[in-house]
Amino acid sequence: MRDHNAFRSLKLLAWISVLLLAGSAYASICNSVDTRPFWDNNITNGWYAQAQTFEAPSSTCNVLSEWEFELAGRTSPGQVTFYIYQWGPTGPVGNPLYSQTLNWGTSAQLFDITNINVTLTPGQLYGADIDLLGYSGQSVYFNGNMTGYGYDGWWYMPSTGWNDIPFNQYFAANFSNAIPEPGTFLLFGSSLLGVAGLLRRRIGL
Repeated sequence: MRDHNAFRSLKLLAWISVLLLAGSAYASICNSVDTRPFWDNNITNGWYAQAQTFEAPSSTCNVLSEWEFELAGRTSPGQVTFYIYQWGPTGPVGNPLYSQTLNWGTSAQLFDITNINVTLTPGQLYGADIDLLGYSGQSVYFNGNMTGYGYDGWWYMPSTGWNDIPFNQYFAANFSNAIPEPGTFLLFGSSLLGVAGLLRRRIGL
C-alpha cells in the first residue's frame, strides 16, 4: 500500500510541476517601457535609419521579448529591417543579435515585433535599429520632447554616419526574466512522469 501511495504521489507531483511551471513561463514579463503617450507629432524625414538605445532593466530582468514602433506611410510599398545590436560610442557594434525584415506600406503602420528573446548583459548599451533600406522619406515616429525614457535616439546619414540626438523613438518594449522556455518545463514534467512509470513497473502496480 505504501508503494502504491508513493507512486500516486510522484505522479501527482509530476502533473503539478507541468502545470505550474509551464504556466509561469507565459507570465514572465518583468518590465515595460512605453514612450507612445508622449508623442508630440514628430516624424523622421531625410534620414536612412533610426535607432533607440536602451539597457536591460536589471540583472534579473534581462531578456528583450517585444518591441513596437510606428512608421509613416511610404511613397510606394517597400520593406524595413529591424535589428538589435550592442551599441557603442559611434553606433552598432559587431553583428546583429536579432534581425527581421518587414513589409512597409503606403499608410502609417504599427509594427509589433514579438518573440525577440535576446538575453542582454546588464550595464551594456544596446540599440533597436530601424534600417529603412535606402529610403529617406518620412519614416520613424519619435518624441522631440525626450519624455518617457532616459536613453537617446540615434539617426543615420551615409555622409555623417550615426548621430546621437537626445530624442526618444516612439516605442514600447517588454522585458522578461531569463527563465527556460515552456518546452523545457514540459520536458522536466515528462521526465518525472517517466520516473513514475518506471517505479510503477518495478513495484508491479
